[in-house]
Amino acid sequence: MHTRIRSLLAAACGLALTCSLANAQLLLSGKTTGTFVDLAEANTTVSNAPDGSWAKFSTGIPYGASTQSSIEFSNDIFTDVGYGEPIQVGLFTITNGRTLLGSGAPTAQFNLGLELTSPEWQEIALTTMTFHIDHTPNNAGTNPDQFSVAFTQPPSVKIADYLVQFHVHFDPMEFQVPEDTWVQKGDVYVTFTPVPEPSTYAAFGAALLVGFVAYRRFRGNKPATTPAAA
Repeated sequence: MHTRIRSLLAAACGLALTCSLANAQLLLSGKTTGTFVDLAEANTTVSNAPDGSWAKFSTGIPYGASTQSSIEFSNDIFTDVGYGEPIQVGLFTITNGRTLLGSGAPTAQFNLGLELTSPEWQEIALTTMTFHIDHTPNNAGTNPDQFSVAFTQPPSVKIADYLVQFHVHFDPMEFQVPEDTWVQKGDVYVTFTPVPEPSTYAAFGAALLVGFVAYRRFRGNKPATTPAAA
C-alpha cells in the first residue's frame, strides 16, 4: 500500500515537472518599435516611421559646421529569443552636436514597444522614456553636454502560458556626451515564469487526493496491536 501511495505522489510531481520543463522552452520572435512625442519645442524636429521601426529627435541651432543634437532609435528584429537573452542591444544613438546656447530643447519623450509575432501575435507597450538634456556652455573650449533618462520598468505580460517580464537596461541613467560625438545606449532583455494551466493544477490535486484517501484507508484497515503481557 505504501508503494502505491508513493507511486501516486511521484506521478503527480512528475506531471507538474513535465509541464514546467515544457513551458521553459518559450522562444519569442518579433521586432521592437518606438516613437518620439512631438512636444512642440523650438528648433526641434521629431520624425517617426509609420511602422515604428525608426524615430529621431533633433534639436538646437548648429554652430558652424556642426550638427543638431539628436537621439535616434532604430529597431531590431529578434528571432527565437529565450530566457535571459537580449531582445535588442543599443536602442538609441545619442549625438551631442555643437549648437547655439539656449537653442536646444531640454526634454525628449519616447514611447518604447514591441510587436510580437511568435508564439502569438501581440503588440506590447513597454514604457515611456523621458530624456533630459543639459546643454552646457562651451565658452572658449568644448564641454560635454549632460544627458539623463527616466522610465519605469514594463509590467509583466501573459504570453501563451507564461508570465513574461521585459527589462529595459540603461546604465548609467545619467551620462555625458562630448561635443560632436555619439554614444549608443539602452538595451531590452526578457525573462519569464511558466504559468501552469488550470488542468495541470487539477491533475496534480487529484493525484494527491487519491494518495491521501488511500493512506487514510490503509490507516483505518490496519489491525490493532495487542499489548504484550507483563
